[in-house]
Amino acid sequence: MRSRFISLLCILLPLLNLFAQQTKPLTVGDTVPDLFFNNTINYPVSEIRLSSFKNKHIIIDFWATWCTSCIHHFQQLDSLQKQYPEQLQVLLVNSKNSVDSKEKITGFISNYLSNHPGFSLPAIAGDTVAKTLFPHQLLPHYVWIDQNKKVTAITGPEEITAQNIQNWLSGIPLYLYIKNDFTDTLVIPVTVKGYAEDAVSHAALQGATILLTRSHSTAISNSKGQFSIRVTEPQDTLIISYSGYLKKRILLAATLNREKEIHVSLTPETVTLDNAVVYTGYQSLPKERATGSFEKIDNRLLNNRISTDVMSKLENSSSVYFDRRNNNQALTIHGASTIYANTAPLIVIDNFPYDGDLNNINPNNIESITILKDAAAASIWGVRAGNGVIVITTKKGRYRKEPLLECTANITIGAKPDLYYAPAMSAADFIGVEKTLFDKGFYNSSISNTTNRPILSPVVELLAAKRAGTIAAVDADAQINAMTNSDVRKDFQKYLYRQSVNQQYAINYSGGSEKFNYLFSGGYDNNADNLVRNGYTRMNLRMQNGFIPFKGMEITTAFTYTQTAKTNNNPGTIIANPTGKIIYPYARLADDQGNPLATPKDYRQAYLDTAGNGKLLDWKYRPLDELNLADNRFKQTDLLFNIGAVYSCNKNLNVELRYQFEKQNGNTSNLYGAGTYLTRNLINLFTQLNGTQLKYAVPQGAIVDLSFAELLSNTARGQVNYRKTLTGKQEISVIAGAEIKQIHTASNSYRTYGYNPDILTYGNVNYSDLLPVYGNLGAAQLIPNPASFADGLLRYLSAYSNASYSYDRRYIFSLSARKDASNLFGVSSNQKGVPLWSAGLGWQLNNEKFYSFKTIPLLKLRITYGYNGNVDNTLSAFTTMRYFTGAPYTGQAYGILINPPNPELRWEKTAVLNTGIDFSTRNNRITGTIDYYLKKGTDLTGQSPVDPTTGVLNNAQNAFGFKGNVADMQGQGIDINITSNNLTGIFKWSTTLLFNYTAVKVTRYNASSALASAYLGGGRLINPVLGKPLYTIYSYKWAGLDSLTGDPRGYLNGQISKDYTSLVNVPVDQLQYHGSAIPVYYGSLRNTFSWKQFYLTVNIAYKLGYYFARNSINYASLLVQWNGHSDYAKRWQNPGDEKLTNVPSFIYPITNSNRDAFYNSSSVLVEKGDHIRLQDISFSYAFSQNQLKQHLPFKSLQLYSYINNIGILWKANKAGLDPDYYAGGFPLPLTVSFGLKATF
Repeated sequence: MRSRFISLLCILLPLLNLFAQQTKPLTVGDTVPDLFFNNTINYPVSEIRLSSFKNKHIIIDFWATWCTSCIHHFQQLDSLQKQYPEQLQVLLVNSKNSVDSKEKITGFISNYLSNHPGFSLPAIAGDTVAKTLFPHQLLPHYVWIDQNKKVTAITGPEEITAQNIQNWLSGIPLYLYIKNDFTDTLVIPVTVKGYAEDAVSHAALQGATILLTRSHSTAISNSKGQFSIRVTEPQDTLIISYSGYLKKRILLAATLNREKEIHVSLTPETVTLDNAVVYTGYQSLPKERATGSFEKIDNRLLNNRISTDVMSKLENSSSVYFDRRNNNQALTIHGASTIYANTAPLIVIDNFPYDGDLNNINPNNIESITILKDAAAASIWGVRAGNGVIVITTKKGRYRKEPLLECTANITIGAKPDLYYAPAMSAADFIGVEKTLFDKGFYNSSISNTTNRPILSPVVELLAAKRAGTIAAVDADAQINAMTNSDVRKDFQKYLYRQSVNQQYAINYSGGSEKFNYLFSGGYDNNADNLVRNGYTRMNLRMQNGFIPFKGMEITTAFTYTQTAKTNNNPGTIIANPTGKIIYPYARLADDQGNPLATPKDYRQAYLDTAGNGKLLDWKYRPLDELNLADNRFKQTDLLFNIGAVYSCNKNLNVELRYQFEKQNGNTSNLYGAGTYLTRNLINLFTQLNGTQLKYAVPQGAIVDLSFAELLSNTARGQVNYRKTLTGKQEISVIAGAEIKQIHTASNSYRTYGYNPDILTYGNVNYSDLLPVYGNLGAAQLIPNPASFADGLLRYLSAYSNASYSYDRRYIFSLSARKDASNLFGVSSNQKGVPLWSAGLGWQLNNEKFYSFKTIPLLKLRITYGYNGNVDNTLSAFTTMRYFTGAPYTGQAYGILINPPNPELRWEKTAVLNTGIDFSTRNNRITGTIDYYLKKGTDLTGQSPVDPTTGVLNNAQNAFGFKGNVADMQGQGIDINITSNNLTGIFKWSTTLLFNYTAVKVTRYNASSALASAYLGGGRLINPVLGKPLYTIYSYKWAGLDSLTGDPRGYLNGQISKDYTSLVNVPVDQLQYHGSAIPVYYGSLRNTFSWKQFYLTVNIAYKLGYYFARNSINYASLLVQWNGHSDYAKRWQNPGDEKLTNVPSFIYPITNSNRDAFYNSSSVLVEKGDHIRLQDISFSYAFSQNQLKQHLPFKSLQLYSYINNIGILWKANKAGLDPDYYAGGFPLPLTVSFGLKATF
């Protein structure tokens, strides 16, 4: 009886299990029961359950032997399972109602295995349960089940992609179309409306193609991603596609039963070439339909680098070159386009050029940056586009979005700079020189000078006192010997520098309804500089709104308020420098107890000890007191408001009006308290002592310098946009508009003496008369009066148009024209304006029928030509003068001629030819762009000589000349941007190579100098040479040291010579030309690794093909200015040393200063600047959705860290110098950042 019961139970249990599984159909989010399958083929066992695949994601693929589309995807699915064997299991489920018998399925799988050895997917025959839980009519039908056995998605085959699978397994949210085969039909005809966006960034996708599969009707989404299309087939399907994104298929009947409007989120494929919408500031267009040279930096790449400012985020992540030589921060795109005019690229923020301080821009408000590099891309901006255009797009609210709160916080800690980097002269060597000079009487005249009391160093004072017998020799020698062990850099490091700490906080709240969107953001930065008592704070508030008052009309507004405050109390090591000199290396800023010590400033210490017999103010200079008493503040507010209205007349035509207002105010207050040296010095200097009576020409109290600067900018624009798709293959896009702009700048500064900050009183001074100075320390002087006033008004009027035509997604033609006029140029109206234009062609070669190269499925060719412009705001066609008060001898007002009349003055123009190739290999394994460009600048402004009898003086060069259109330049270059997806599994690795080649040369210049010395600025000065780069490295030819004397030698007319006067005045053609002072080749190699939620980026930067001239010892400068150099220790001292060193011998007296001048500009000091630098490393971890749901109250959470300025990996020079900091300053110190980003 018992055995019969067990047998009956064995029969009933599967039936009970089957009955239990036959529940209502499941959908996304439901938990799947532990399904049981007992007819499994191509698997070790025939009976399996879902629980057999513990901790795996499962895809159930419903199929049939007669479904060719199903079979077509088998290999793709098998490849994905093999790629993720520990995470993914695909089950091929053939339902009983497919009419396929088990025998037929078994035979089919057997044949398939013979044709595809290694095929590993299990096939299940005769299913009835899974089909009930997931009903469908169309095959293939895929059910995505996560490791927790919850349904993630139900899709068709178009969603089965490597990227979607990878994201799914990594816990990244998916935005997939839900397949539903059971829908009602539409009541037709009907107009369907919707909008398309990026599923990750939620940016609107302009130019997405909308296709109805049955009627073949098409539509294109507009700049807001919106589209509408007429449906005439009751069961039509909508396919939305956009280059670089996965296509999406929507069954209209099912969707419109649930939603009034279709919301399409397209998921980007793995980094593709044309997944970007480029924004020129006037229009948005898909990159695939652009002919110009664009470069887009998306939000993710921008966020790789942590910085207070926006521009630095482009460094080594774009083709923008940052010239950081000696703390410079100049930016160039495609090399220099001008000589003396504005060299900076035009910065555009949300449709309008930004006229304010770039430091006002909060990088956390930036969505993306587009760089416009060639004429077709940038010529729409006219004369301001000659140096390229950087278009910044800020974050905005979006319609139909739930409220989203985003918070970001980070802290950056920076090391102290390496003060021992600079090659400084040792204290022992410096003191040795002082002793030698003292013995030879060099200081005798200064010691005996009782008129202006020139300063002497402590060692010289001791030597003088020792000689005069006022101090015992043994005591003097002991004090001097103690000084040889001192190093002022220790005190600099201790008292002037600290670790920098930068804090950055940002909050962003955005969302939107059907007709209204909003964004509110706030940011706060608090930076403690690595210079003690220097700091920077910035508060930024921003509000942006969009509103649709009625159909076809959209109004947008944006309001940004920025307040910055800067304290600049510490100028660095120069705070200790005496006037006109460098602080001696053995100086001490404080005693052993930390009390500030005095150092020489303007007058001898011995004189100051007794000057005025105690009646004058303390006249000594203590650098640390000056640091602590300094009160130098700068405050700035910036108000930026813009409003725009766009009215769509129909689906093809819209009209927009935009206006922007900006007001920026800056106030500088430099309070020199009563205890500061500047105040005490001026009071004492102009004090007259009559017996016991003191007469103060400068009133006692503080001195305050105040300055104010204001910028007012108004810009208005009207624009018409027309876009139409013709016959499904042709598309026309036209914009035309006009713009008017006015910029008014005003500034003033003044000084107040005798100021009392507590009760706000001040004193009066006599600025008009020459006054005697105390003790006859100098000739009669005017009391310093730094007051100044300036006012400027710039007006621009522009008209522009841009048109593009594309045919069958194969051929693109673009044309752009613009005319700018300004109040700066031309006496006649036709000279006030300049017409600029560009034309471009694009050929999408891979869309040609004859193209069959499957290895490169994307190939596009581009060519553009056109003109950009530039403007030098310091010039005018009219005579202009600058007026001053207080002439040195008369005290009267006087004027200086700034610009002579020049009715022929013209805008600068730059012709640009650009050819480009965009490509992508199969599966986007390698994507990239290659551009080659030629530039020719004409009518560039430069210095030109004039007849001295005209009296026109060029103040910049102190010679007779003027500044006008006298120069031309040519340039060429290559930009390469290639990304390789090396690994695409759960562990991903991609590499991006940026390579830039830029060569610019001067082809015309009317003011060449005959003096060789004019071209020896170490590459830091502009003195153009025909056929050479704008910044060049020239040097005197070096012939080594004289073996008997250690004198430097050069070549004069091919012969070795020591005639230094002749050597430094050789003709230019006898100089040695080394090359460019700016890198000819530069770029970066960025490797990105990710595993699950971990993300790591390593960025290596390089600069090649350039030179720099390093500093060395200058003996005249050492004697007069105390400016030493560590090369002094390497100097020639004995015959034979010339084989070991190139540093000349030290001689005294110095009879010819040209000896130093020759050596310091000789070729022996020229080094190659080539180097490779490990620039930065960023690391982040993004919590998965499952982690957040279980443990944390966030929609998303990311933790990140960033290390910057890591160090040089290789350099060509053997001098141990960082080529970016070779002649002053210190390399940027290492910084480490930590932060988090969360959304709620």
